[in-house]
Amino acid sequence: MIRNSLKTAVVGAGYVGIATAIGLTEQGRDIVLVEQDPDRLAALADGRIPFHEPSLHEAYAAQHAAGRIVSSAEIPSDGLDIVVVCVGTPIDDIGYADVSHVAHALDQAAPAIAAGAACVIRSTLPIGWAARLANRPGVVPERLFVAPEFLRQGNALVDIRDPTRVIVGTFGEHTDLDALALVTGALGRPGAPLLVMRAEEASVVKNASNVFLALRLTFANEVAGLAADLGVDVGPVLDGIGHDPRIGHTYMRPSFGFGGSCLPKEVLNLAAAGLDRGLPMHLAVAVSDANADYQRRFARRINDAVGGVAGKRIALLGLAFKADTDDVRSSPAVRLAARLLAEGAVLLAHDPAAGENARRVLPGLVVVPTVEEAVQGADVVVIATEWQVYRDLDWAAVRSRVRRPLIIDGRRLVPKAELQALGFVVERIGDGVDLPDLPAAASELLPSPSRTGAEGGDLVPLRG
Repeated sequence: MIRNSLKTAVVGAGYVGIATAIGLTEQGRDIVLVEQDPDRLAALADGRIPFHEPSLHEAYAAQHAAGRIVSSAEIPSDGLDIVVVCVGTPIDDIGYADVSHVAHALDQAAPAIAAGAACVIRSTLPIGWAARLANRPGVVPERLFVAPEFLRQGNALVDIRDPTRVIVGTFGEHTDLDALALVTGALGRPGAPLLVMRAEEASVVKNASNVFLALRLTFANEVAGLAADLGVDVGPVLDGIGHDPRIGHTYMRPSFGFGGSCLPKEVLNLAAAGLDRGLPMHLAVAVSDANADYQRRFARRINDAVGGVAGKRIALLGLAFKADTDDVRSSPAVRLAARLLAEGAVLLAHDPAAGENARRVLPGLVVVPTVEEAVQGADVVVIATEWQVYRDLDWAAVRSRVRRPLIIDGRRLVPKAELQALGFVVERIGDGVDLPDLPAAASELLPSPSRTGAEGGDLVPLRG
């Protein structure tokens, strides 16, 4: 039972909602975790969370056992100081974010708001929607705030405890300052910058931040494609670029595409916001198009490597959109599986956590419980998610099971030289051809486009 202390309702028991609830309990609050899905609600009542997220299981179980978090299908009508909305805003069929779950949560929260509770929207809002929600019946704009989350799946608990910044958006000059102090006190953390701004500005920060991260991933993929075509390894290239302190190494990881519930959605959110205002948003559109293209090209690469996938046995390692989660929303791995199956491949997939979710999204997908079963008799092993368990495999044992020793690594995960020593042919994203070491004086014998012409030619000294 909730004790007589600071009481907060958190609406939505997904990654953001449960991580937020745990963070608030660690601030001394008691939580009513509101969830309407009956299966999720049953898991929560049993002290379990209904998805895979490192460390979150243990933290939730401990707070639930201590009585700090209880679950409910309804928002209490009184006795709350804050209602935090953490429901999803999925992309609809035409590329716009669906805010109906947020609107419904605000409607449910109206009695608590009328009784004096502040309301915080942590859900990612499409740009331009904050003011519309503030004008809904039952909402008090003076006590409504937009506080976007910046959690990384696989690191949600770390990020809730040690955020890079806390942003709180308000609605105009008549904001209830007591409510603002209450919200910033609940969400703030020692050492984290606290930025208070207009609600619409907070929405732009969230969407634009993720678009920039997607842009960095896209840049890494562009460079990887060029490097491979030039016959060089993208690893040292990106490392050299990242040593510039203005650039850095974060989100400079080439792959065959990004996915998840956030980055693809926010890219489309930004593009749609511009389109609605007659602005082309060239970068956002290009990032979305490029991401789709990388995924198509990777499927073609597999097809070419095995001489056509029809009838070929393919071991697909990984289904989640990234490691350390069971989330398959917009997962490049699941989309790849769909393409390969459509082209007639005999596909056996494995994932440490996301198999059941992938089967729900892609009926007919065969997910096996062990890597050994997936690779048995395989014509190619495809690494689609960067799970550490795949890097740490007994690859000598894998070599003894496959029909053809070919690995196509879409995440640059495996140690190429070690696997080549075992007899594998390894193709990784961003790998060029293997070249012998150049002589010490090679720097003086480089091809000069200005001297060799468009078609190339003999090496000539750069110094005359």
